[in-house]
Amino acid sequence: MRLLIFDLDGTLIDSAEDIALHVGRVYRELKSKDVPADEVKKNIGDGARSLLANFFQGQELEEALERFLHYYISEPVIHTKPYEGVMETLEGLKERGILLAVATNKPHAITLEVLKRLKMFHYFDEVLGADLLPEKKPSPLPLLEIAKRLEVSPELGLMVGDSENDILAGRRAGMLTAHARWGYKAPQSPPDYHLDHPKDLLHLID
Repeated sequence: MRLLIFDLDGTLIDSAEDIALHVGRVYRELKSKDVPADEVKKNIGDGARSLLANFFQGQELEEALERFLHYYISEPVIHTKPYEGVMETLEGLKERGILLAVATNKPHAITLEVLKRLKMFHYFDEVLGADLLPEKKPSPLPLLEIAKRLEVSPELGLMVGDSENDILAGRRAGMLTAHARWGYKAPQSPPDYHLDHPKDLLHLID
């Protein structure tokens, strides 16, 4: 195994509270009422537009998306933090010479800002946000693009994530898959490995 590709939200970082905060702000502005944070959190994982489409339609969706992205890029890290053990795991993987990457359905600019503010960016050899390619997870395209850029055969890669999108993308790319059980969603498709803690990856590699 030479390459580990991580999902971001619900895998490396717990960002649900900040996402719900910004969606809630937009919802109050456009609809003059509150949206339950739990309703927002259960829809995280398919990207900003798909998330907001659960609450807005038509032209209102376009306005909501513009406002959400503005607020999120302005304040990307309020409550967001890495999950316990993530930083130590990334450090251990780098020490073992493993290539590390992020493939997320989050917008690329916000992804970079979050990783930099959390002092995580330097761990990764490649980062791909959802708006850099014509397809996002569960398409295998982001994973295959990362493998291509890093000159690694896909079968030597492992996709680590908390959702169905991650497991499907990994399988379709011909990679092994690992489910991060500490995340937001349980995949329906069976992964190759189940992880109870980020540090389980170190045992898997060893």
